[in-house]
Amino acid sequence: MFDVEKSLEPDITLVCKLSKDGIIKFINKHYSDITGFSETDLVGQSHEIIQHPKMPKIILDRAWDAIRNNKQIYLISKNVTKNGEYFWTIADINSKIAEGKPTAIFIRRKFLPYELKEEFSKLYEILYGIESSGGGNAVAAKYLSGWLEDRGKSYQNYIISAFGGQKNLRDYMTSEVSDKELFSSDPTDMNIDEVLKFVKKKKKRRFW
Repeated sequence: MFDVEKSLEPDITLVCKLSKDGIIKFINKHYSDITGFSETDLVGQSHEIIQHPKMPKIILDRAWDAIRNNKQIYLISKNVTKNGEYFWTIADINSKIAEGKPTAIFIRRKFLPYELKEEFSKLYEILYGIESSGGGNAVAAKYLSGWLEDRGKSYQNYIISAFGGQKNLRDYMTSEVSDKELFSSDPTDMNIDEVLKFVKKKKKRRFW
């Protein structure tokens, strides 16, 4: 399980919109095509359903810290498909804040270049090993800090520099799905029951 890698084309973007608690309210067609999960499989489920079981907790905590503080973050993540494959992406994570609290989460995912995949695969394996062997978050955090210190950059800046700068990375992430399209519908206003009814109704109309 999860030992076969699924390829991801560089020119496609997976879009997912979540509630403030990480419950899926919307996915685009690419998301379904790549993961093998249908809309009815995913809508109403925790986003953790596509999260690889060996993703380090310390990395996931960084994403949630950014969300709670209304900060955009780029995150390297290892994901899984319904058929038990895995695939790597760079995720562009954004949150919507109302009255000082996150109310919705917007995520764009794209192909992760080979060099970064190799480097972060080794890093995450070590971090997960530390966490799962009893080292805990503190020891994993210390290792990650040392790893980043050796490279002279923060986690975020290291990813940005690997893509040749902020403009290059932003152009890459928005090449297919612009900010306008990403934020065009707000999951805060989406009722799960109504979304599921719409998805099931739409599915019945398909003739292929």
